[in-house]
Amino acid sequence: MNIPKWISWAGLAAMIGGILASILTPPFAVAYFSAYPGYDIPPFWLQSVRPMLRPFLTFGSSVEVYNTYGRIYDFVYLLWLPAVFGLHHLHQVFSSRIEQWGFGLLVVGLLATFIGVAGDYWADGAGFLLSLLGLLILYIGTTLYGVAILRSNVIPRWCGWLLVSCLPGAFIFTWLIGHLPSGPTFPFAVSWLILGYILVFKKGIQREQHGAG
Repeated sequence: MNIPKWISWAGLAAMIGGILASILTPPFAVAYFSAYPGYDIPPFWLQSVRPMLRPFLTFGSSVEVYNTYGRIYDFVYLLWLPAVFGLHHLHQVFSSRIEQWGFGLLVVGLLATFIGVAGDYWADGAGFLLSLLGLLILYIGTTLYGVAILRSNVIPRWCGWLLVSCLPGAFIFTWLIGHLPSGPTFPFAVSWLILGYILVFKKGIQREQHGAG
């Protein structure tokens, strides 16, 4: 199987998205609790981390800082999109319905979350419900695609388990971080950072495949 060069660039975009989401998560979450105190129970780590992030929280009013982080963070969902198409291309010799459904739901979930988060931070919260729906679709698609990877052996099987673990991970990190959308997105960010690395450096990709039912 020939692997086109664009898949490496798609993997690089996924890595950038994963790194950006991971780096932005702490100041983004802290900015939320600064902008809207009392709306949610602060996580246990907030008071110890807030002083360290103070230089990144004082370049505007608390609401302006929070919205700025939200507007930047929103682009991570687009950065992951090419890698989804890259994995789908690698699975082109397979006719698995699970892979096709997973791919479709991942695309819809990423686009819906991008639009929803954009509306949330550019239109005064108008896209919040859409972002929640997008995240739900995203994690259903992620789970299905993880199962498809386990069945296909196109890339290492542990990558399939990594994607399957994103769904329970979303609940864990939402509780730990205490903020939407960064909490539920965090395990997805880590997973696609790793998958992006595999696409860039062709680690463990099976170049010779004979199809599957």
